[in-house]
Amino acid sequence: MHNKQQRDTQHDKRQQMIDFETSWYQLGGGSSSAISERFGLSDREFFGEVDRIVTDDPPATLTSGELRRMRGVIRRRLWMAR
Repeated sequence: MHNKQQRDTQHDKRQQMIDFETSWYQLGGGSSSAISERFGLSDREFFGEVDRIVTDDPPATLTSGELRRMRGVIRRRLWMAR
């Protein structure tokens, strides 16, 4: 049961991250302070994880154009966070 709860918690956090970025990518991504406050992560950590998520399991709710724009924001924010 413990492993299932851990997987569910991890899935919930990943979904929250995708939901957050889906609502912010059109504005260049969420602010560093909002990311830190909500997820306890740096920009580099957050956008690195979101990049892995959209690569492994792209949100079905986004069109291919929206996903392309989101990936552009993710790449830009990762570059800025170097």
